[in-house]
Amino acid sequence: MYSIRRNWFLTLDLLLLSLLVTSMQAESSELEKIVLSGSNVTLQISESLPENATSVTWLYTIKQKIVEYEKSRPPKYFDSAFKDRVKLDLQNAALHIYPVRKGDNGTYYLRVIKDAIKQWKISLKVLDPVPMPIINIEKIEESDGNCYLKLSCVVEDPFVDYLWYKDSGPFPMELQRSTLEVTVTPHNQSKSYTCQVSNLLSSKNNTLYFTPPCTLARSTGVTWMTNWLLVMVPTILVLLI
Repeated sequence: MYSIRRNWFLTLDLLLLSLLVTSMQAESSELEKIVLSGSNVTLQISESLPENATSVTWLYTIKQKIVEYEKSRPPKYFDSAFKDRVKLDLQNAALHIYPVRKGDNGTYYLRVIKDAIKQWKISLKVLDPVPMPIINIEKIEESDGNCYLKLSCVVEDPFVDYLWYKDSGPFPMELQRSTLEVTVTPHNQSKSYTCQVSNLLSSKNNTLYFTPPCTLARSTGVTWMTNWLLVMVPTILVLLI
């Protein structure tokens, strides 16, 4: 008797699960949005929502509810990391996040219930603006009018792309990495070497200036000019007085 009842409950559970899967329409293809941290972001699907939906819910991952709206009731914002940073647009169900943070990376779900359940996924990738790179001179070796130059581009972000270029334009692709090693001859001399770091949404660069072939002149990132002015300006004023 117990075995019969147990099998009956198991069959009922499977039937209910089957009905739920059948009622949930297939998810649309996953959308992806890439933004800079600190910006205001709107998550929105491109297709029209079902008219007169009874419930609209935004979730972060499949478990954490952000906001839920039921017809004729005000939106309910849940106690989460998004509280006081989100707003639901009741016209098109768009979710506004302001400002977005690096920790907001992940998958968001828009779930709409009318006669059936329909769900969309949006992948959000949040990138920090790239910081200003620092160029370090690791080695300069001169011989017979030529020199070997080794420069390293240092930036506090492991997920950036590097682009080195000189007066005449970018170096070949095989040299595009964090460290630039080049032999300078009278035929390929340059008065400047620039390292540009970038991600999908932002970029920064720094430049070293040389007197050919390899004598350092100045850098856009150094402070020697500021220090020189701090010393010379008071001196000049004293002389003028």
